[in-house]
Amino acid sequence: MRLVLKRDVRGRPGPQRLHVLLAALTSAALAVAGCGGDDKSGGGGGGSEQTKVKVGVLPISNVAPLYLGIEKGFFREEKLEIEPAPAQSGNEIVTAMVSGDLQFAFLGYVPAASARGQGLPLKLIANADNGAKTAEKEWTQLMVTEDSPIRDAKDLEDKTIAVNALKGVGEVVIKAALDKRGVDPNSIKLLEVPFPEMPAALEKERVDVIWAPEPFLTSVLGKGGREVEAPLTTLGKLFPNGTYATTEQYLGENEDVVKRFARAMNKSSDYATENPDEARATIPQFSQIPPDVAKKIRLPQWPTEIDRDQLQELIDYAVQYKVIEKAPPLDELIWQGAS
Repeated sequence: MRLVLKRDVRGRPGPQRLHVLLAALTSAALAVAGCGGDDKSGGGGGGSEQTKVKVGVLPISNVAPLYLGIEKGFFREEKLEIEPAPAQSGNEIVTAMVSGDLQFAFLGYVPAASARGQGLPLKLIANADNGAKTAEKEWTQLMVTEDSPIRDAKDLEDKTIAVNALKGVGEVVIKAALDKRGVDPNSIKLLEVPFPEMPAALEKERVDVIWAPEPFLTSVLGKGGREVEAPLTTLGKLFPNGTYATTEQYLGENEDVVKRFARAMNKSSDYATENPDEARATIPQFSQIPPDVAKKIRLPQWPTEIDRDQLQELIDYAVQYKVIEKAPPLDELIWQGAS
């Protein structure tokens, strides 16, 4: 079965505009939520009819369980028709969610917590992915070119590092990891570069280092690149990275749809964990990575339970490094029906 990605989420804002834009969109989100659930696209639906929902995603291997779940029919079993909507950053996805363009989304925990802290009513409904137990198996790394003089984390002081979004997960975990390594996190410069453009930015010396997840990590390694630091595993084993979220308004009017989506998503994550080769096979469909490369990449961990203790640690780091202005309480951030 071939998956067709019907629609991109376009027009992402720069991080300096995000706070103002999100505040302006809050009233729009409330208006959208008040429109009722009779529309079969995104609404609750009923009987035997399929409910169509759009899910914001990033072009990285972390979302492979979603695509695998579509292929295996797990969402169809829950009477859901999924339309993935690719984007390049969590900030971009949040903007689309609160404007009513998306019903669900894959998000880093940091942009999700940041949005909630700014008063936007996001709810986390399922865990998406976590870091590895060891650096050797970590799927996101700080990487340099083969001939770079940078050998380890201590050499990163005063360097320019590419991240997919400022004020996101990357900024938090990089600064926290460098702090643990004894490097001043305020000495580095972060440059926003979409994931697919990072290998070229490194080769052309626009940046000294890239924060590369799979499948871009393996692509860079294949061209002679080197790993110098694995931020997630420096912070902890199976450190939380991503989640699936919805808006509080959508949850309030379509709780049954949310329950069905969460069940199907958790089933998809469990299946992907047990069948990694099948998960790999979906990656070329949404990332432009050839099948032979997809077979080699390191996969994220896909536990279904939200690790609340480590999530709180991540949010605390985000506040410490001024990525999040106000930390939302976990019981407000996480849907009570989440694992």
